[in-house]
Amino acid sequence: MTKKEIVEYIKQNMPNIQGSEEEKEVKTALYIYITLGKMKSFDEKYYYGNSETKKKIYRLAEKEKHSENAMVEKKKLICVSLTYLYCDILKEFEIKAIGRQEEEWEHVYPIILLKNGTTVMADLQLDLENIQSKSKLRYFQYKSENQEIIDNMLIELGYIEKESDYKDEVIEKLKNKVKGKNPHEALRDIIECENLYKNNEEMENIEVNKFYRNSFKKIVPHFWEKRIFTFNCYKEREDKQRDYILCVFSEEDTIQPYLFSQKEKKFKKIEISKMKQLEEEGLVLGAKPKENGSKKLKKYIEKQNHNEKVKSI
Repeated sequence: MTKKEIVEYIKQNMPNIQGSEEEKEVKTALYIYITLGKMKSFDEKYYYGNSETKKKIYRLAEKEKHSENAMVEKKKLICVSLTYLYCDILKEFEIKAIGRQEEEWEHVYPIILLKNGTTVMADLQLDLENIQSKSKLRYFQYKSENQEIIDNMLIELGYIEKESDYKDEVIEKLKNKVKGKNPHEALRDIIECENLYKNNEEMENIEVNKFYRNSFKKIVPHFWEKRIFTFNCYKEREDKQRDYILCVFSEEDTIQPYLFSQKEKKFKKIEISKMKQLEEEGLVLGAKPKENGSKKLKKYIEKQNHNEKVKSI
């Protein structure tokens, strides 16, 4: 979509907004925020890249930040591009916004400057996983001391119908459901919960990675990175691009892995023998050298493979 097409799409789909001038401004900015959040995703080359790769991508984004086509045509962006695209779209609705650079690290986010002088911080990059999973927004900070205000706005804008529709509610129920269960039972219950996958159909790789990692961490904090681990795998295509796959496994006396299916948009149970086969077919366990769990699973696969060979002698 071109910028003109995005603006037209937003105008055609935006509900009739009511309220004071300030509220109308905020609701319009919020609607554009969630609409762009559904259209764009975070650049996986940047996310998984080494420091040099990240610097190159960041410098290019800085160079292209005022290039309309570069920001609009790409599906996968980083903070710089997302910020200036958002600010650019807001201008079409007569809302002023600027990009603010974090001093301590290479990160840019938008500041919305309302006509009455009120400022709103709105970090679209950090909220992508929340928007795409229909979770509570964490980084659109308008009167952030009162969550109910944003909740009511999101209901009016059609993001949710009622507060219980947030994915956060599903996570809280799962947390209570798995209390007292062992790692295998807890992870199985999480994986088999259909409501956890609801409305996640359009999530891209990085949003999948961040949402499910954070969900596991919230649901089973006592097992997280102790008995339940997540890490990313990848398979390289002929064009040298990588297809990433999120893996999660539980460990007790045995290890039970699951891989996220991009086709079905859910985790699928994988037998250890199948994991070994996938490795032989080019699946690399661990998109980053020090990802938690990848070495542990590799060792377990090797051990099981060795045991099978011994049995066959």
